[in-house]
Amino acid sequence: MERDNNYNETNRLQELGGSDFEIADGQPNIKGWTIKNPQGETIGEVEELIFDVQSRKVRYMVVDLENSVLDLEPRNVLVPIGLAQLNEDDDDVILPNVTAEQLRALPVYEKNRIGRDTETSIRPIFGGLGAAAGATGAAISGAAHQAGDTLTGDTNTRDDFYEHNHFNDRGLNRNRRDLTDDYTDANTTRDLTDTDYTDANTTRDLTDNTSIPIIEEDVEIGKREVETGGARISSRIVEEEVEENITLREEHINVERTPVNRPATEADINAFKEGEIELTEHAEVPVVNKEARVVEEITLDKEVTERDEVIRDTVRKTEVDVENLDADTNRPRLDDDDDTYLTDEERNRNRPTNL
Repeated sequence: MERDNNYNETNRLQELGGSDFEIADGQPNIKGWTIKNPQGETIGEVEELIFDVQSRKVRYMVVDLENSVLDLEPRNVLVPIGLAQLNEDDDDVILPNVTAEQLRALPVYEKNRIGRDTETSIRPIFGGLGAAAGATGAAISGAAHQAGDTLTGDTNTRDDFYEHNHFNDRGLNRNRRDLTDDYTDANTTRDLTDTDYTDANTTRDLTDNTSIPIIEEDVEIGKREVETGGARISSRIVEEEVEENITLREEHINVERTPVNRPATEADINAFKEGEIELTEHAEVPVVNKEARVVEEITLDKEVTERDEVIRDTVRKTEVDVENLDADTNRPRLDDDDDTYLTDEERNRNRPTNL
């Protein structure tokens, strides 16, 4: 499949806005700040910040040139973070060595469209400028053009590309160093003296009492109980109609008169007196009797199970590389048997002669 040069195949660069990341505590969020040149003229505004997901460092500022007084076309462009400095007192970003011609030569930034072609076209425009450039001017050297070729190969890593001074953000707070003695980088906090902090390509002059804290994070894993669900049982009374067929018995009295003609007997003569005969009728009626009975029981209980889970996280620690420098030559002091730093003439002179 053909490579899309407008797509950052490593997905390392993202806009800070809308991402899951935010500016670290104690660091100024310069989004929305006005960008000016050293003369106080407005260049534009910080529209957005582009950061590296892997290293979690800001790489570019998205600069909106709409309100520029330098007769620039209104558009969004990318400016490497290493070219910027914060104003000493106001919420302004200063571009000390960036000219209008350089800003005019920058390509238009399209949202979330940062590819190899875009990045490699930006570096030669600013040449050797960066955190270590100081006030040396804005001249573009041939070496700077060659440095921009880092991303044109087929390699998947861009670490060497972002080692350039264009992306060194340590000079961002240089004008505000009198306001705080603490310099905070992405991984640790270092207490520096006024003479402790210099540019990326110079040497720190440390006092005898200067120390660098070695910090290592510890991970503590515990447990807490959370609600994951449950069950609720409620009861209610409902009525339903029932029916049953039964047979009922009823009594009925029938009076029957039969005409006769015969001589009266002695029994008839004895019964020949006043009297009355009473006969009672009976009938069955239905009787309803209700009895409550338990037909089912519902019980709630809980079953506890256990499971093993592997918790993974990352911890950070400080690693220090110590390089001893020779006091006379400022060359690394290597082992006595190591002559890799010597010239051919010195190496031959030190080589023992077999007699």
